[in-house]
Amino acid sequence: MRIERIDESTIKFFITYQDIEKRGFDKEDLWMNRKRGEEFFWSIMDEVNHEQEEDFSMEGPLWIQVHAYDKGIEVVVSKSQDDKPFSTEQTPMDINNNDVEQFLENIATDSEDVTPVTKEPVMVKFDEFEDLIKYTHEVEVDETGYEDLLIAHKGNYYYQIFFDYRMDFMDMERIEAKLLEYSSPAELSSMVVEEYGKVIMSMNVRNKVRKFFKEN
Repeated sequence: MRIERIDESTIKFFITYQDIEKRGFDKEDLWMNRKRGEEFFWSIMDEVNHEQEEDFSMEGPLWIQVHAYDKGIEVVVSKSQDDKPFSTEQTPMDINNNDVEQFLENIATDSEDVTPVTKEPVMVKFDEFEDLIKYTHEVEVDETGYEDLLIAHKGNYYYQIFFDYRMDFMDMERIEAKLLEYSSPAELSSMVVEEYGKVIMSMNVRNKVRKFFKEN
């Protein structure tokens, strides 16, 4: 599970369906079984709090957005500040600790008809590490709009991008197009690569590669 603390009142995490199954749940639990969905939500929030240096208090109204993808789900949780409306491009749901069940029921009702407005995580393959070095030095992109991850597997380098849900869709498309000029679409699924590969860099991968490796 990938966790990002946006600010003091907002946290975001992405979890694959494979990770969900490892925790004793399945995809259908999230949308069809309200009790199991509620158990999953609170278990994940406990895990998020455990991994964060500062606890993310669950007291008071919460605003929750869920984006469902082929490989997993992205959840954004925000605490209401002074009971003022929280403005985002989408209309969030205002819930409190006692209303998680209703929230999950709404998600189950709407999930079949909703098309995510954000792009699913992108994964490409670099045959040579030098190609990744060239990409980081020659292509300028807004690196604040996504998180990235670099995994080594069987002599190849798999690079994943997890776009911020607030990023413009056309900007996502442009970033992916430039990335594919230096790489190729991954022939393996992200689940296989994450399971059998080795993470060698995470968070600000492009910046780290530029910092430690010079282009020939």
